[in-house]
Amino acid sequence: MKSYEFKVKTRREDIDFINKIIEAYEGIGVVRTRNASEGDLTIISTLDFKDDLRKIIEDLNKKWVEVRIVSESVWNGEL
Repeated sequence: MKSYEFKVKTRREDIDFINKIIEAYEGIGVVRTRNASEGDLTIISTLDFKDDLRKIIEDLNKKWVEVRIVSESVWNGEL
């Protein structure tokens, strides 16, 4: 099964909240912090869940925290 990644940008203080929300959706994705001070995250999912994960990220941005998708693509294997 192929994996898919979203590179997102947020505020440092929102990283933990985003991680907890993604964890609450058991199995939809894994959050990796690339640079905490810059708010750079990678959220890795599967192709099956990519549309659902995109909706969650967009909803988080509308209602709860500042988060925007910088890029998305098939996962390149980088943790």
